[in-house]
Amino acid sequence: MAGILPVRFEYRTSLTPKRLARKLDHDLVEHRPTLNVMSQGRFMRAHRLESCFYGCRTSSDEFQVFHHEAKKRDGGSTGFFGKIIETENGSLITGSFRKPVYTYVFAAVWTVIVLLIALMAAGMREFGAAGAFAAVWLVGSAVMLWDNKKPIVRAFIENLPAENADRSSGVKDDD
Repeated sequence: MAGILPVRFEYRTSLTPKRLARKLDHDLVEHRPTLNVMSQGRFMRAHRLESCFYGCRTSSDEFQVFHHEAKKRDGGSTGFFGKIIETENGSLITGSFRKPVYTYVFAAVWTVIVLLIALMAAGMREFGAAGAFAAVWLVGSAVMLWDNKKPIVRAFIENLPAENADRSSGVKDDD
C-alpha cells in the first residue's frame, strides 16, 4: 500500500523561485512523462548508458523530478511532483513523492484483466489455474509498486542550498 499513496515533502532553500527554476532547468534532462509509453521507452533507450535526473517544469512554479539509472528500464518509478513557493528568505519546495499517472493506469488494467481471468477460472472450477493467476497478479503488483527511487530523488532535492546556507550557488541571477 505504501507504493500507491503519495508521500508529502517540504524543503526550504535559500534560492529565490527564479534562481531555483533556473537551477532545475540546468540540472535536469528535459523529459515530460506522459501516458504515451513509447515516448518513455525512447527516452530510456536514448539514456541507457547514463544515470541522470530528468523531468521538467510544468509551469513557472511547478516541476517534476525523476531518476533514471544506467542500463535499467525504470520509466514508471517514483518521482517528485513539486511546487515552488516564494518565502521571505528564499523558497519553499512543497509536493509529494508518487508514481506517474501511467503507472497507476497500467496497474489498474493489470489488476482487472488478471483478476477477471482468475475469477473465470474459479467459476469453471479450475482452482489451480485461479490460484496461479492470483499469484501472477500478486507478483506483478509487487513488481510494479516496489521502488527504491524515493531516497535518490529526495537527496537530489535536499542537495539544493538550505535556507540558512550561503547565497552563492553558482547560478547567476539576472534580477
